[in-house]
Amino acid sequence: MTEKQKYLLKLLQEVDEICREHDLRYVLAGGSLIGALRHEGFVPWDDAIDLYMPRPDWEKFVEICERDLPPERAIQCSQADRHYTNSYSRYASADTCAIHRSQIAGKDVAGEVIDVFTLDPIPSDDREYEKYRTYFMIYSDLLNISASYSDRWEIPVSLYRKYLYSYLFLGKDRTLSKLEKLMFSYKEEDCDRYAMGWAGCPSLFDKETFFPAKEGTFQGLKVMIPNHCSEYLTQYYGDEWSYMPAYAEREGHRTVCVEGATYKEFREDYMSGVNRGRLNRNAIRQKLYNMRIARENHRVSHKGLEYKAGCVAADLREAIRESGLNLQELMEKGAYRKLGNLFVAYYKAQLSPDFIGREDFDHIYAYYHPVLVDIPDEVFLAAVKTLFYTERISKAFRMLEIREKADHLTGEMESLKTDILLFRKGLEHYEAGHMDECRKLCEELLEKYPGHPGLMKLKCRLLMEKTGENLQEAEQFLEKALRFFPEDGYFMKYLADILWMKGNGQKALQLYARVKENTANGFVWLEMDKLFRPYKGQILRNCEEMIGSRQRTEALQTMEMWQKIMPEDEDIRAGWYLAKISCVRTQSQIEKLIREILEKTEVPMGTGDKKEQNPGYKKALAKAWKRLGYPGELAALRADLACISEESELEWLAEKVRSRQIHKEEKPYVYKLVGDIRSKQGQTREAFENYRKALEYTVPPYLKTELYRIIISDLDNGSRQIRNFGKNADMLPAMNSWLGKYGTLEEIQALAARLV
Repeated sequence: MTEKQKYLLKLLQEVDEICREHDLRYVLAGGSLIGALRHEGFVPWDDAIDLYMPRPDWEKFVEICERDLPPERAIQCSQADRHYTNSYSRYASADTCAIHRSQIAGKDVAGEVIDVFTLDPIPSDDREYEKYRTYFMIYSDLLNISASYSDRWEIPVSLYRKYLYSYLFLGKDRTLSKLEKLMFSYKEEDCDRYAMGWAGCPSLFDKETFFPAKEGTFQGLKVMIPNHCSEYLTQYYGDEWSYMPAYAEREGHRTVCVEGATYKEFREDYMSGVNRGRLNRNAIRQKLYNMRIARENHRVSHKGLEYKAGCVAADLREAIRESGLNLQELMEKGAYRKLGNLFVAYYKAQLSPDFIGREDFDHIYAYYHPVLVDIPDEVFLAAVKTLFYTERISKAFRMLEIREKADHLTGEMESLKTDILLFRKGLEHYEAGHMDECRKLCEELLEKYPGHPGLMKLKCRLLMEKTGENLQEAEQFLEKALRFFPEDGYFMKYLADILWMKGNGQKALQLYARVKENTANGFVWLEMDKLFRPYKGQILRNCEEMIGSRQRTEALQTMEMWQKIMPEDEDIRAGWYLAKISCVRTQSQIEKLIREILEKTEVPMGTGDKKEQNPGYKKALAKAWKRLGYPGELAALRADLACISEESELEWLAEKVRSRQIHKEEKPYVYKLVGDIRSKQGQTREAFENYRKALEYTVPPYLKTELYRIIISDLDNGSRQIRNFGKNADMLPAMNSWLGKYGTLEEIQALAARLV
């Protein structure tokens, strides 16, 4: 965990304790719930925690906190603090600094936070939801000047202006209170739905999706999670929620975080230059303009997409004609991979957020006003069945819903839609532990859709639940599944589990090594990590023992296998680097590996970064520099230097390095490392004094190469800067500052002679 994640976990624990003590309902939600299920804690690259809480419980929570909350904590919601800028609520730290974009010009608490989205009771009548949504958008626009909400729903500009004038002339509190009465007037016992109170997208959920809540685990802390986690996450994120995203898609929230300062101190530095009144006026003008042109913008955009849809339909017809394929025959043969290749361009357009939207900030209008490519019934059926058979089930269901509202569904389409709902029901049964009901549904659907990968995976899980009873049945099923899907890591993993249980460890490990390259399923990854975590220490010890007994190639082969089995484990990666460094033969290869490790470990001076350093990386760096000629103790100290940024720690390190001067043969290395420490501290003159002293001794080849690079690079860069500087100013002071650390011209020439 990062330091930020540790702090957020502390805040979550405080919220959980208050809720349990006072019998208040909440559930973990969004990316935090995905983390709880897929990682048993934070999604590694995430830096936020989201909760849902029914509005009646949140109001009680606020009352309790107003009485008992310590001064370093704060409750943020528009009802409790009219300076607050968001429509959703927060449990905040008042003595830290983590400013979101919407808070830059605000007065609210801007420290580390737990985001709490209220669940507002809504009747089943959609007209009531639309009324709620209209007022909620206006309410959000009045609260937050930095975002525009109402235009996405085509809220009449006259209605917004009415409440804006009330806001300006009758007062903020009076206007917001009036809107709150209109929005939050429904009683929970009279409603069977919740609207999740986020202005970006106030999504609707059935109450039973969340409550009664059940207990889950988050970084070792017992927390409350929804009653039907899978149903909620599939509705909100699609089938993809259980898969690990590509590295390029992994990003956290963006906040301005300043360690060691409060948000008030940081705001004081920049708020004097912000004209809040002008910002507000400009934002209001922009909102009014956006609302006035919203309908026309949507009409033009929709028309453009309809033209594009016509082109997509024509291209698909031509692709089918040119292929000469019979879609019905391919479906009967189960050739969905071939069908998938035929539909690639169609899917790229039709399944894009521009065409069918998403329940997010940018694509919510398209979600409620989708554009459907007009294709014949038999082609549409082939397209959605291909989605269904290639594990894009939520996309198939979404397409069927759109088709049903826009046009019609054939009997076969209606049957497929019903069966998708039954499949989801089966997953709910599995999640709830109702194995008999789940097994019955799974068998019925598999009979109708033989070879369907999602159904086969569900059956695989059901069989693995019974491995103690009948290991052979599960093994035979998995071998059959791998004949159907030979490159599917999901089935590989469970077959490897059976081999592992039967004591065939070597064969199991060979199969495990292929799993993560062939599936992105986060649950499979988690199960593998939990299985092998207890063995990690022994794996790394074995690696070092093999390296020590000169079995370096075997060590590298072993660590390469474990790197495939646990690719995101930093300890295993560090062990892999250690083995690699022990095996490579050239200086350039070692230096390349050093650069890769330094990208992960090096902490620049003054960053205040206190991230935990993996000792395995230090060990690998020490091994690398030892192979390049550094004495063992000094190689380890140089590895320490890469991971230190505190002034006091650097001084302590300098003392340890200087203590090695008693060994005459180590003196040039000592001066070089002291120079590196001074350079990291910004003491350039002292650094170069030490580099020059190092060159007064008999310098080993690699050390001489390093000193050559440092000095020649400095001379080259300095001369370039002087040339540029000299065009506009007197060069003499700059040259004295630059060359002063080298001494006289004669000393520079002597230094160059020693280097070259």
